[in-house]
Amino acid sequence: MNNYENLLSTIKIGNKTYKHRMVASAIYCGTFALDPMLYHVLANGMTQRAKGGSAQVTFGETPVDFKYANREPYPPMDYAVHSGELFEKLSGLAQVCKQAGAVTLIELCHCGNSKLPLAGVGAAIGPVDYVTEEGMQVIGMDEKLMQETEDNFVKCALFMKDAGFDGVVIHAGHGWLLHQFLSPSTNTRTDEYGGSFENRTKFPLRIFKAVREAAGKDFVIEARVSGEECVPNGMGLEEVIEFGKIIEPYIDLMHMSVGTYRNPILSGEFSSMYQPHGLNASMAKKMKEALSIPVAVVGGINDPDEAEKLIAEGYCDLVAMGRQLTADPDFPNKVASGHADDITKCIRCFKCFPGPLEEQLDEGTMSSDHMPGCTVNPEAFIFDEQLFKNKPESSKKVLIIGGGVAGMEAAVVASDRGHQVILADKNDKLGGLLHFTDTDYYKTDLREFMDLMIKRVEDRPIEVKLNCEIKPEDIADYHADVVFVAVGSEPLTPPVPGIENAIPAIEVYERMEEAGKEIIMIGGGLVGCEVGLHLSRNGAKVTLIEMRDKIAPDSYLMHRIGMLNEMEGRIELHTNLKCVQINKTSIIAVDSEGKKVEFSGSSVVTALGMKAKDSLREKLLSGAQGATAVAIGDCTKASKVYDCMIQGHKAAMNIL
Repeated sequence: MNNYENLLSTIKIGNKTYKHRMVASAIYCGTFALDPMLYHVLANGMTQRAKGGSAQVTFGETPVDFKYANREPYPPMDYAVHSGELFEKLSGLAQVCKQAGAVTLIELCHCGNSKLPLAGVGAAIGPVDYVTEEGMQVIGMDEKLMQETEDNFVKCALFMKDAGFDGVVIHAGHGWLLHQFLSPSTNTRTDEYGGSFENRTKFPLRIFKAVREAAGKDFVIEARVSGEECVPNGMGLEEVIEFGKIIEPYIDLMHMSVGTYRNPILSGEFSSMYQPHGLNASMAKKMKEALSIPVAVVGGINDPDEAEKLIAEGYCDLVAMGRQLTADPDFPNKVASGHADDITKCIRCFKCFPGPLEEQLDEGTMSSDHMPGCTVNPEAFIFDEQLFKNKPESSKKVLIIGGGVAGMEAAVVASDRGHQVILADKNDKLGGLLHFTDTDYYKTDLREFMDLMIKRVEDRPIEVKLNCEIKPEDIADYHADVVFVAVGSEPLTPPVPGIENAIPAIEVYERMEEAGKEIIMIGGGLVGCEVGLHLSRNGAKVTLIEMRDKIAPDSYLMHRIGMLNEMEGRIELHTNLKCVQINKTSIIAVDSEGKKVEFSGSSVVTALGMKAKDSLREKLLSGAQGATAVAIGDCTKASKVYDCMIQGHKAAMNIL
């Protein structure tokens, strides 16, 4: 028996009956179909969501034309021609998703004035003439441009209907064109399309009416809005609800989001770990109370119990999930089959979304570090199809030394592929360095991931040996065919005089009383910032010293924005200072001109990086003579959880 009767109940949306209340919100872009690498991301993402049981899958932002609506330099497409590469690829993917049982929609969008001046991108249009901060000329729309845009929405919707989609999402939020007309912050027109609320709704209303009249009653139309714009003089919930009432006759489903794309983290469009889960639920409830059609809500929902509560208590009719279904596309199937306790929850780290694509293109920052991935789902963005085709020739005996993230992932995957696995760790529990999450204020989701990994190991026929420190000379006794060395990393201890007086950041969680309430943190990388925030949340006054001019350059771009915002007012920051002396309760630093600065407190904590256990790794590898020996995880190079998961997964998949 499961406890999700509301979440698993059917619901009628337009002419479609949804098999339950869990839907995949818009993600990726329909135009990804035009790029070989991005097509792989789109195809895998959509089909995995459909096969994972989502009642609806939604292909993400797709421009309604390639003259004004697009913000990335894709080749122009003519939606009046229902053939060609885009039509065929989208049609094929739509059919696969529908065959898997998902109602399949695609999001139609017009970016309006929200463009960067990139090569290959056309002019920008919007409610009014002006020049953006980036130097982009925006053309204020006259009646001719409005009619052309209306026609383009209709042509694009009919193109998608003919391609086999069950419906479309018309995006009227996140600061895109329709939102720009609705918002008093961007619509300062003085004619019949500006000024009063009624006037500001006229053009967006035209779009919804035109698409409904052209596409017919048998075509699902979902409206996506931002409940709050979160900008000065922006559109608030009261007006958003009134707009919902106005367009209600022309739509089947209202989708509540928040914020704007040009300020996605601080406005909450993409919620960070510093914001609550289900952050848009209260707005959705007010919209639901005002409308007679169903309302969906998106925003950091990663827990089936929370989702059930939102439905049961009348906050919404459907829960929409984006990044969560990257972390675990089988979320709906696991809920329905009674395996909700095996759901991998999104930790909102932003590895999957480094930042707006066109901004990365503009800054020339696209690199392997910026390629999408998923910290908790190593299969989410793997492009090596051969890796999944390889099947083990026989069952091998596998010894894994180290029970951290890499070791546990390797053990689970190897066991699932039929190998005999022994997982040994010198500590009295699995989890490795992730046990800092047992107490870290912000790391609840990561702690649950660690607990899930431990549970997965315990649920499998894996021989776990705790309090077992394997030495090189012991390895032969296990007669293993394959040995994985996953012994992790340790804090760096650079030759700073007095460094022995400091508490390493990884140890401070267990030495909080000793650390006291006035802490000097040496090192402003990701670890220093996150540990500093935890200490601050526990009542400490934290002064952070960083020798570089930038805080946390090693963090994911979007995460960094949320983290710096959380640090504001909590942590005293000092950059361009090099620590040259550490005492028990003080440090001496020098600036770029050699001037000394002294800081005092109750203790000093160091976050100066981690280093791989090179010597131990090499000794263990050399002791694995006669076996295939591979080092994985932090003992190859101290890095993030994502890298450990990927290495552990791939290593186990390559046991043939």
